Amino acid sequence: MSATANVCVVIPAAGLGERLGLNQPKAFVEINNWSLLSLTIKRVLEIERVGHLIIAVPAEFKTPALDHIDRALRDANKKIPFDVVSGGVTRTESVKNSLLALDQLDSFVLVHDAARPFVPQSVFDDVIAKLDSGSKVVIPVIPVADTIKTVNEKSEVLNTLDRTQLRAVQTPQGFAREVLSEIYATANLQPTTDDAGLAELAGINVSTVAGAVESFKITTPFDLEMATNFMNRK
Repeated sequence: MSATANVCVVIPAAGLGERLGLNQPKAFVEINNWSLLSLTIKRVLEIERVGHLIIAVPAEFKTPALDHIDRALRDANKKIPFDVVSGGVTRTESVKNSLLALDQLDSFVLVHDAARPFVPQSVFDDVIAKLDSGSKVVIPVIPVADTIKTVNEKSEVLNTLDRTQLRAVQTPQGFAREVLSEIYATANLQPTTDDAGLAELAGINVSTVAGAVESFKITTPFDLEMATNFMNRK
């Protein structure tokens, strides 16, 4: 392991993936006989600075998760420490549970969706480089292509937002360890759809790097079909 392998990757993988309609946690859904969890771990293992993995899964899936993790490690021919923890009802709870397993060598923490298995290595590297330069919170973003409007409860348009200032947020989201730990130590922690949102609520500056179209999140059956096609072309 590299002497600078001071990055821990937390993968919250306890989501049920109800919009996929497959009656199993989304992280265990397969593409070409590989689970999303295994594919994502394989990609993470390509990042030299990563020295620790923490995966949060439903409590009843902790034992099956070991097989998926082991397959990814064997395929990558790499051995690094990892922990499997019980996830919570929300993403926020899963990340909070994961932080209890941090190692003393983990200087930076990347929180990464199990449903984003194709994130380019360069995105991981750029997030880590930004943390190295002193940023406390770093997120990858891409420009919004569609016109975005706000609507009321009657589905009537209220206004059109200036998309030149809008960005779609992806993962991995990077944090200085002490910052993420402090955020999650809050007693009345509010669930958010991303961890950088908690940093914003705490008044912490959030920096950005360029994301990638390959970093799309698998949420719907169409996304799964797109991911299968993407994997088959590689």
